[in-house]
Amino acid sequence: MVIAVHLAHEVPIFSPTEAQTGRLRALLGDRADVVACRSEPEFLAALPRAELAVVWTFRQEWFALAPRLRAVCTPAAGRDYFRVVPPPGVELRYGSFHGAIMGETAAACVLALSHGVLPFAAEAGEPWPRPAFAARARRLAGATVLILGFGRIGRAAGRLLKPFGPRILGVSRGAHPAPDWFGPEDRAEAAEALDSLLPLADHLLCFLPSGPETDRLLDARRLSLLRPGAFLCNFGRGNLLDEDALAAALRGGRLAGAVLDVFREEPLPASSPLRAAPNCRLLPHASAFSPDYLDLYFEELAESLAR
Repeated sequence: MVIAVHLAHEVPIFSPTEAQTGRLRALLGDRADVVACRSEPEFLAALPRAELAVVWTFRQEWFALAPRLRAVCTPAAGRDYFRVVPPPGVELRYGSFHGAIMGETAAACVLALSHGVLPFAAEAGEPWPRPAFAARARRLAGATVLILGFGRIGRAAGRLLKPFGPRILGVSRGAHPAPDWFGPEDRAEAAEALDSLLPLADHLLCFLPSGPETDRLLDARRLSLLRPGAFLCNFGRGNLLDEDALAAALRGGRLAGAVLDVFREEPLPASSPLRAAPNCRLLPHASAFSPDYLDLYFEELAESLAR
């Protein structure tokens, strides 16, 4: 099997090092010939004999150059990532390893919000803000974390948070086996409608994909259902939120804070009301950043090919 790999990216950790490419070759052994392409022309030259293409970008017209192609693979998780229609017999394959990284990012944000670390990150100029800090800080133990999108990534975040003592409620579109740390009482609650769960949440963690069914799912009405003083974190897709309504909820003090890694338009426009919203921390779509990002992906890719 010939695998053409072209993963050049502006973010350095998303471009494989020679050591990482060598590791992929070692994992695959004699089962595959890994062709590491340093440029687009090299990749296009490798396509006619490639059975798998491992890429960040693939164009519709390139399918005609690849008569042996069986799959176009990407480390990206979102099923909306590729904007191509593959010919019959060619799959689009996405990474599913992101929970190992994003779970830690989400857990770190929940803990930082809970103890007042993030809301005060931009107020370090205050000489000694102890009273205000004390008013915001709270333990995670006994709190309720509602995870909207309880797939691989959502479950990874819940697994990391569970030892700190919160109640975890998970909501997903499909049926997922409940992990051993997810109690039967939580499964019963999670079967209820979203509107009945939102008032229970001290922290709302979102990992939903994009699509018509998730567009503005968290609108002004649903945001108003959240418990006063709740925190919201979105690491899924930006179409989920009514961004104007979220900014208003933060300005009005109903929500205590938010961490947003994804937005309806990226980069987030300078005119967005979220940029001036109090206690709103904006990440540059970075919740999966880690030096071992491609190591994890190559391990997953090798395992999937072995199967």
